[in-house]
Amino acid sequence: MKWSKKRFTFVIIPDANSSVKRVHISAVVLVFIPILFLILALSVIYLYLLYHNSAGSISSLRHKLSDSSSRYERMLADKNDSIESLQTQVAGLSEQAKSIQRKMDEVDKLENQVKNMVGLPSSGSSKGDAGGAEAVDGLVEDGDPSDGGMGGEDLPVTDAEMTALTTSTRTDLAALGPQLEQLKQRLEQTKAAVAAAQKALRTTPTIWPTDNRRITSLFGVRKDPFTGKARFHAGIDIAGSVGDEVYAAADGVVVHSGRDSAEGNNITIDHGNGIRTRYMHLSRLIAQVGDKVEKGDVIGELGSTGRSTGPHLHYEVVLNGEPSDPRTYLKATRKVGE
Repeated sequence: MKWSKKRFTFVIIPDANSSVKRVHISAVVLVFIPILFLILALSVIYLYLLYHNSAGSISSLRHKLSDSSSRYERMLADKNDSIESLQTQVAGLSEQAKSIQRKMDEVDKLENQVKNMVGLPSSGSSKGDAGGAEAVDGLVEDGDPSDGGMGGEDLPVTDAEMTALTTSTRTDLAALGPQLEQLKQRLEQTKAAVAAAQKALRTTPTIWPTDNRRITSLFGVRKDPFTGKARFHAGIDIAGSVGDEVYAAADGVVVHSGRDSAEGNNITIDHGNGIRTRYMHLSRLIAQVGDKVEKGDVIGELGSTGRSTGPHLHYEVVLNGEPSDPRTYLKATRKVGE
């Protein structure tokens, strides 16, 4: 320890005119100065290495942050695209729901038209009077892109508007299910009713039995053409020429085909449901007893046999055994090919 107590003197001579300065430093200080410099040097080296590593880490973090930011921007863009796509799909579903509703209303109208054609009462639409195309002061709202041009500003959809559209579409789609089921059941009922009506129509004498439409004598009380006395006329007389075709006024079965002194050659057809038709004064009998004839079939030819003043067809409709005015049944003309 004697060495540590030694002191060293350093002489500093600034220049020739200045006094000499002496600095006394102990041995311990002299030893610690290099050590201190070494520590400082090592610290500087450590700090430099630490800074270098930190700079690399910061650069790596910046790169990762940049990548994360890019990915986030892409994800955000994809999310916006997805939201816009979903909005477009909801708008499309809304248009489809409205289109389906319009088609259902069209089916309702068609159903009612079919019912009217066969004399059945009309039914209400699946949505009531508010369904389908709405007409307000001459404005018809029944949009279809194929009907014409479309346009307008490119305005973004707000959240409130999208929520309202989603709610409306959900309500419309939820309502379509029961409406379709009701429509299905109603159409099945209509199908059965139309089939029954068609069958009834086939057996109802609604067509003219001749091509001629000129009536020479009406149903009811008249002056007899032979005696001039008041007599009851059970049918109508339709003018024509000998050989004109006479048609079955409805589907049925021929229950009489023969000759009578008053009725001449005559045919009676039973149509069921208490309805029969009679055709008199024929020049020729074609349909025979037991034949099943359809509405519009040729059953004979017009003539002037029996108690007749000239060529004509005496046509009767008998309902439950009582004669009925045939004019109330003459609703249609025989179709070509029937």
